[in-house]
Amino acid sequence: MGILEQVAPNLVDVLRRDAWWMGWNTFLAWIPVGLAFLLFRGGRVSRSPFWWAGLVLFVLFLPNAPYVVTDLVHLRTDILLADRGGPVVTAILPVYAALIGSGFLAYYLALSAATRHLTRLGLGAWNGRVTVAAHALCAIGVFLGRWARLNSWEPVVDPHATIERIFVQLTWTWAPALILATFAVTWACHFMTRAIAEASFDATLKSARRLHGTLTS
Repeated sequence: MGILEQVAPNLVDVLRRDAWWMGWNTFLAWIPVGLAFLLFRGGRVSRSPFWWAGLVLFVLFLPNAPYVVTDLVHLRTDILLADRGGPVVTAILPVYAALIGSGFLAYYLALSAATRHLTRLGLGAWNGRVTVAAHALCAIGVFLGRWARLNSWEPVVDPHATIERIFVQLTWTWAPALILATFAVTWACHFMTRAIAEASFDATLKSARRLHGTLTS
């Protein structure tokens, strides 16, 4: 990182400090996309127990995608540690923006795969309710992940202790307010990500059609 360290030392520092946990959280965020690719294919309901087990894993790991927005708690520390000169806003904020954007892109792709599968099954009328339910599920999951430090695999490997921790956290006085706020942020970020992704796809498709028309004329 020689040249980059001279040009943008704060960027190099934040990458060195945060590369591990940012990379890990990004990996977890994209697991639901991989599961969605495996699960939501074809136009019929699978009766395989492996498929239903995969669906449980999909539900458990889905909150990891919007969870990345809570990593903003580390932003203040990174800004305070940016003491080597150079721009802070253009060095540190883009890293966090990329992290959060990647997480919500993964969330959009995973949820879109699920709703398209419902449409193929003739259950497209449920897409809106499933989307809202997913936001609510993820709001609870993000809350438990951030404040209870609960991991996605703990309900499987240690269900008894997990249930106790969930009960304690959900009965906390501030839990409803934090879950509601997380739901609102998840909904808003998913809405913006879907709008940007679909607009980008439409623009790319139109450009491809114009290029094809130019080449064939």
